[in-house]
Amino acid sequence: MLETITMNEKIIILVVEDERLVARDLQATLEDMGYQIPQITDSGELAIQKVAEIKPHIVLMDIRLAGEMDGIEAAEIIKNNYHIPVIYITAHADENTLERAKLTEPYGYIVKPFDEQDLKTTIEIALYKHQIEQQLRDQSQWLSTILDSIADGVIATDKMGKVNFMNPVAEELTGWSWEAGIGQDINSIFNIIHEESRHSLQTLILKTIQQGQSIKLTEPTLLISKNGKEIPIDDNIAPILNSNQEIQGSVLIFRDITHQKVATEKLRYQAFHDPLTGLLNRHGFMQNLQEADNRRLMNPDFTFAIFFLDLDRFKIINDSLGHQVGDQLLQIIGQKLIKSVRNIDQVARLGGDEFAILVENLDDLYEIYQIAQRIRNEIIEKTYINEHEIFTNVSIGIVLSSIGYNQVDDLIRDADLAMYRAKTLGRGRYEVFNETMREQVRFIQKLESDLRRALERKEFQVYYQPIVNLQTSAIHGFEALVRWNHPQRGLLTPGHFIPIAEEIGLITQLDWQVIQEACQQVYRWNENRKNRPPFVISVNLSAKHFTEDNLVEQVTKILNETGLESPCLKIEMTETALLEEPEKVAVTISQLKSIGIGLSLDDFGTGYSSLSYLHRFSVDNLKLDMSFIQTMNSEPQSFEIVRTMIVLAHALNINAIAEGIETAEQLNTLQHLDCPLGQGYYFSKPLPAENIQQIF
Repeated sequence: MLETITMNEKIIILVVEDERLVARDLQATLEDMGYQIPQITDSGELAIQKVAEIKPHIVLMDIRLAGEMDGIEAAEIIKNNYHIPVIYITAHADENTLERAKLTEPYGYIVKPFDEQDLKTTIEIALYKHQIEQQLRDQSQWLSTILDSIADGVIATDKMGKVNFMNPVAEELTGWSWEAGIGQDINSIFNIIHEESRHSLQTLILKTIQQGQSIKLTEPTLLISKNGKEIPIDDNIAPILNSNQEIQGSVLIFRDITHQKVATEKLRYQAFHDPLTGLLNRHGFMQNLQEADNRRLMNPDFTFAIFFLDLDRFKIINDSLGHQVGDQLLQIIGQKLIKSVRNIDQVARLGGDEFAILVENLDDLYEIYQIAQRIRNEIIEKTYINEHEIFTNVSIGIVLSSIGYNQVDDLIRDADLAMYRAKTLGRGRYEVFNETMREQVRFIQKLESDLRRALERKEFQVYYQPIVNLQTSAIHGFEALVRWNHPQRGLLTPGHFIPIAEEIGLITQLDWQVIQEACQQVYRWNENRKNRPPFVISVNLSAKHFTEDNLVEQVTKILNETGLESPCLKIEMTETALLEEPEKVAVTISQLKSIGIGLSLDDFGTGYSSLSYLHRFSVDNLKLDMSFIQTMNSEPQSFEIVRTMIVLAHALNINAIAEGIETAEQLNTLQHLDCPLGQGYYFSKPLPAENIQQIF
């Protein structure tokens, strides 16, 4: 995308002309005018290639060119992919050709033979027009970002009452997606009624559109969402006027005021409710569950589902911040769960950090998935308690009454099994129980047992993936990745056992085993590279390490035992480690850096990324997640994220490392973006030490 042109910047022009004499004459004329002409090309294919390489400010394009692609086709690609203005230069053209050219929205036409003053005027006007359009696009993006970020719902309509804008909050509250809502009548999307009389208030919206009057709803108002949920809202409706004070449409700004409507009520039966959260307790939930099951026995068409929930990382929060904060968090989670489901659904705290939800009259799995996703979305929102910023997640097990049970206790048992399955698959997810899950759970339990013995038997092996200098293709270092040579199941990747190791408390022991072997191996490699720069080894450490008191001592011990110099060791950590006990983690990182060890922040941009982390924790390397790298050439948003993070890293004097490079196209893009380092299957998959030695 063309950047704003500064006063002293020399304008770069790419000339695309197949007549050599005309091209040379044009080049000389343009250079006399003060423009820079680094390239002259004679085909559309080559023009596109040169645009990608030199990034000109403008392209002068002949319509008739050498090769199979004419100038119009090339201009269309340049416009769509690179957003660079194109001016056509042509001697003559038939009517059809001119009509095709118009579709590419050119910034001007110059007829050969050209007049120098006309040439300069056309170029300067095109540059100015493009710069203004770019500023307007940036401003539009800026305004759109603000509207998408505010906590209120915003809907705009045209003067006919057709919806032409909805922000994410409006989507969530109305139940209408942006794609489905645009073009719909506002009365279909924004269905409001008087809370007490139940009379429709739609005429107020029409009055605003027709008469141009601003209205604030003072009456108690309910928004009826697409799925029928009633949401109490506070609402303002205002007309949108143009410069001539003519009505162009309306804007509705509204917010969910449910929390203002919620009032505390005396518990009907103290024995059925949890005193901490005010939710049903286990006894109350089981009573409701039994009643639902009785209805199922009397009416086969009646269905229900149980959601069994367990908070992830709650014990760490409770132990590190204290039981008082833990109790407050449980209360907040209870309210988030109530907010996530319908009014008729039953939410309970069964004990500790375990919750359950009874959802009735749902026989569509898609609806059940939607509820589970809404719950997750609510839970992962950060929470502030006593100035502590807290993040948590939830694992959910779901069981359906349609399976058929004789005892309600069996429903709870299988929902618990499904929740356990969700935890072992990586936490922060939901799983629906099926008959094969019992066997899967037994399998996971067997894997846990095998994992404990694997450490003693040294069944783990360190693999190494090269980290490459993207400009020179030289190997900068390696990332250490662990594999498990399981006696029966063969070679297992980390996804199969790391979550289990974390769950049963073996992750720290495994990490120390990996870092010891990796440091020893790189020391041996570096000993054979006396006259060349030493390799750097990057190792992943679990978040659990950074809250332990002996991390720096243990790392120092390993360096002393292996002989590896501390600058050759980089420790990779995820944002999770920064969230547990930020103050303590900051001290630990400072101590590591004081002995020369670097810090890499892994998977940046995929979690709760905060720019403050980069400054507060003195990050040395920023690893760009492979999900962005692998989509950056097909999705403009991913490209902009990658570009922005690389620019940010350069500005902060941090090394950007691109993960998951798989194609030459991805490498070429990263090189043009000046990304210094990268890794991925394009260079090498992770390999054992003996295989790695063959590539350097």
